[in-house]
Amino acid sequence: MVDYTSNGTGSASGNPDLYLEARGLVGKDWEIKNVVLVSYVGVAYRYLYNDERGSSCTATTCYWGYRRESNYIYLPVGLSFRAMAPNNARWVGTLEYDHLLAGRQVSRLSDGGQGDADLTNRQTQGYGVKFSVMFEKGKWSVGPFVHYWNIAQSDKVATYKNGVPDGKVGYEPSNNTLEFGVKVAQPF
Repeated sequence: MVDYTSNGTGSASGNPDLYLEARGLVGKDWEIKNVVLVSYVGVAYRYLYNDERGSSCTATTCYWGYRRESNYIYLPVGLSFRAMAPNNARWVGTLEYDHLLAGRQVSRLSDGGQGDADLTNRQTQGYGVKFSVMFEKGKWSVGPFVHYWNIAQSDKVATYKNGVPDGKVGYEPSNNTLEFGVKVAQPF
């Protein structure tokens, strides 16, 4: 679930999100004493579906939510390490830079019920950073992670109201996304 806040338009909370990612990576391992370093590069696809349908009003503004789909193709470049720890455990960490190659934002403005047409915008500038450290013991691993995205403003496209051009433009503003948490994993 996601919370949304914007200056001047209101807020919404408890919105469902769906996030999918597919990656193809190639890398090289280097063993240095009890540590294995892995450098890698690849191509990845990130899909985010955000459902902010609903509305809320303050004394001066109203917010009408809509569905959004973000599609990013990006170049991940990273470095991972694996290091032995006492009692047959190990530490595994990753630091990755993600360079946005192409993005497409679909905004379902028609969800607002105000006669607005849906928008599709291109996004061409942005980057992400990922960091994680995991402690592995047996088949279990646990540790913190941080994912950050900084995406520049999209292109501008003409907007339509009730099927007629309204002389305005619509765009996805520059935005930042910060995800953090603790990951617990067990392979199966």
